Amino acid sequence: MKNAWLVLLLLLVAVPALATEAADGAEGDLPVKKETVVVQETKDLRDRFTGEPATTFKLIGTEIEPGTRRSLQWFSPQAPGGFAVATPVIVVNGHKAGPVLCLTAAVHGDELNGIEIARRVVNSLDPKKLKGVVVSVPIVNLEGFFRRERYIGDRRDLNRYFPGSPDGAYPGRVAYALMEEIVKHCDAVVDLHTGSFYRENLPQLRADLAVKQVAYLAEGFGGLTVLHNAGPSGSLRGAATAAGVPAVVMEIGGPLSLDLKKVELGVKSLETLLHTIGMIDRARIWKNPQPVFYASQFIRAEVGGILINKVKLGATIKTDTVLAEIIDPINNSVFQVRSPTGGTILGRAQNQFVSPGFAIFRIGHKRSKEELKQKAKAEKEAQTEKVLEELGANEATRDR
Repeated sequence: MKNAWLVLLLLLVAVPALATEAADGAEGDLPVKKETVVVQETKDLRDRFTGEPATTFKLIGTEIEPGTRRSLQWFSPQAPGGFAVATPVIVVNGHKAGPVLCLTAAVHGDELNGIEIARRVVNSLDPKKLKGVVVSVPIVNLEGFFRRERYIGDRRDLNRYFPGSPDGAYPGRVAYALMEEIVKHCDAVVDLHTGSFYRENLPQLRADLAVKQVAYLAEGFGGLTVLHNAGPSGSLRGAATAAGVPAVVMEIGGPLSLDLKKVELGVKSLETLLHTIGMIDRARIWKNPQPVFYASQFIRAEVGGILINKVKLGATIKTDTVLAEIIDPINNSVFQVRSPTGGTILGRAQNQFVSPGFAIFRIGHKRSKEELKQKAKAEKEAQTEKVLEELGANEATRDR
């Protein structure tokens, strides 16, 4: 009996962690590695303003004088065959001291919207009026970009190898170089992405709101939707946050195409952030408050066929709403995809051929923190009750 209670104690400790890991793993269906976060002393980026004139900012061995803009060359390990291929890095050093904000895009080479967002934001900045520093790496995965492919040269996902290693796998070396040479010299990171594999996302932030510095950062983007998510293991935002540089992901549209309306919204959101934290004097007006979703779920195709969407991104749906139809092109049969729950469409697959199991919708739920805590508590109590029942059954068997 003593051993049985020991097993119960271990399960009670493990269950909450397992439940959290399973829930967090929803993004990309990958498990989440919980990193140790280095908590910064400052409350948020606004605390970094001193009112003093800016000083020279040094990055990649180059000194950028106050009130100037420079285009630098980052020689990452992406150089093939001994050729030195430089990744562009644009730095704008303002005239007054302030935070250092890093913008990264195209960590996945086929995600174009972020490149255009970064270009527009950086080129709109006046170094003589900027407070702080903006560092932009508009095309991190240069190889994938030139090939119009998501992955880096060896067919692996760069955004699963952070913080990387100087002597590890190829994508890990690129990740390590980006972290050490650029990211760790900044105070915050906005990593720009789109949906993957012909999926498109409602313009939104992915942010681990359990980290105070990340939550403060997310609040600065105006009315842009926020989805609470710790992020997959090996992601840039997870590694940056763990290293003490709070980071969020901005998801905008789909891959391999430019959606200019969504790009404009992304620019507006970033300019709102820059204004909110005091780096620029350019207020942007938002009609509605920022929607925050603390939970989401994927809807997967039950059959294969041609997907035809029936709802738009951002649509509010109810249980049993027809989300799409999947049509068999051979026998002309039609399968209706109905929502098992109410919520908001945060992401969807574009009209295409889908196989069974393909993630075709992501539905966000506006649950409060208190509701999530109550759900976790109920799940823990249910698991405890189940363990007690099993232990009791085992004891009864032995007694016979």
